[in-house]
Amino acid sequence: MIGLSERLLAVAALVRGGGPLADIGTDHAYLPIYLVQNGIIPRAIASDIGEGPLANAEKAVELCGLGDRIELRLSDGLKSYRPEEVNEIVICGMGGNLIEEILLAAPWVRRRETHLVLQPMTHAEDVRRYLCENGFQINTEVCVAEKGRVYLALDAVWMDLANTKTEGYYYFGSLPGRDGPAARYVRSQLQWVHTRLEALRAAERFPEEQAMLRRVLRDYYGENNESI
Repeated sequence: MIGLSERLLAVAALVRGGGPLADIGTDHAYLPIYLVQNGIIPRAIASDIGEGPLANAEKAVELCGLGDRIELRLSDGLKSYRPEEVNEIVICGMGGNLIEEILLAAPWVRRRETHLVLQPMTHAEDVRRYLCENGFQINTEVCVAEKGRVYLALDAVWMDLANTKTEGYYYFGSLPGRDGPAARYVRSQLQWVHTRLEALRAAERFPEEQAMLRRVLRDYYGENNESI
C-alpha cells in the first residue's frame, strides 16, 4: 500500500469518492494510487504536462499493479480531457495563478457533476476569487503542517451561485478555528498583505491594488482601525 505525506492526505480526505478522478500534475501518481488502493475511487486518469513526471508515474502505477485502473496521460492542465471522462478533479502542488488558468481554460468544469479538490501552494486568494466569481461553492478548507510549512487544501462544487465575497474572504478564507496550522496560515497571509501594501505605498505605485489591500485589512481588523 502506498503512503502519503500530510499534505496529500489532506487532499485525499476531501475527495468525495465513487466516481472517476483526474489528477492534474500527478508527478509520481501517489495520490490516485492511494485513492484506488483504499477503495475511495474506482479508477483515475493521472496526467502531467511533462514526460519525465509521467514516466515516474508509470513506474509507480506498474509497481502497484494498477495499470488497468489508472490511465496515464500527457496533458497541459485539462486540455486533453473530455467532460464525460471524470467528475472528480484534483489539482494540487501548483501556484494559485496556474490553477486559475487551468480552470479558465476548461469551462466545462462549471457543471454540477464536477467536484474540485484544489491545493494552491501560493496565491490561494486567486483560487477563491475564481471559484466565487464563477458560481462555485467552497465547501471545506483545511490546513496542515508538513516540514515546517503550512499547506491549504479546499474543495468546491459548481452551484451556479451569485457568490461574490469580501476581499478579506479571498485572502483568509473560512478556516475552522484560528489555532494550529490554520492560525499560521492566516498570519502568513496577513504578513504578506502588510508587506505588499507598505512596498506599494513607499514606491507610490498601483493605487488600485493599494486600495484593494486596504479593504482586505479592514475586513480583518474592522472598519475603524487607525493603522490602515
